[in-house]
Amino acid sequence: MKFITFSFDDNVVDDIRLVEILNKYGLKGTFNLNSGTLSRISSWRYGDVKDVTYINYCEQPNLYDGHEVACHTYRHPHLEKLDRGTADNEVRLDKKILECLYGYQIRGMAYPYGTYNDEVLEVLRDNGIEYSRTVKSTHRFGFPEEPLLWNPTCHFRDAEVMKLAEKFLNSESEEDMLLYIWGHSYEMVTEEDWKAFEELCAYISGREDIRYCTNIEVLDYMSGKNHE
Repeated sequence: MKFITFSFDDNVVDDIRLVEILNKYGLKGTFNLNSGTLSRISSWRYGDVKDVTYINYCEQPNLYDGHEVACHTYRHPHLEKLDRGTADNEVRLDKKILECLYGYQIRGMAYPYGTYNDEVLEVLRDNGIEYSRTVKSTHRFGFPEEPLLWNPTCHFRDAEVMKLAEKFLNSESEEDMLLYIWGHSYEMVTEEDWKAFEELCAYISGREDIRYCTNIEVLDYMSGKNHE
């Protein structure tokens, strides 16, 4: 089996256009949300190139339908710099709010800034988080040995992304393979950036030999495989 999944962080208004592109090509992804910023009154500056505004849940309650919503903590801190109780609050509160808003059990997460330590892993386990994505690109197509330390294949703006996609599509390996692409929609600054992302989506879409999945669907496949 071949699988493709996406993962995007931070619930910003650029997600609206990104979701439209994913839906257009029949692709699926996981969106890691900070429930403490689900309001248009929250915004920030991305470098010197653009102002980034968060989505307002009340205006976009169904934006992520057909995809997966996962945790990204309540306010996006460096979890490893917090005391145990505060880190627990960040994960627990985010999970509870997202479950209330979206109406299903939240089982996954992405680490803010990609940082963590052993105590953070314990906090995730205590809160029923089954997997969490890092920001360490592997340029490989394997599955994680430890789902709480899930390293993606590459960022969508990686210079090698199209070569990796081509290698993945053309592989005749008899082993299960996963192409895992991550990023932030606000990183698409120009129309050329959006065009390149859509070209990637078009290139990898529409294949009968590929399952287009959310992160949790990949994890559930892995769990079933491991119990066969």
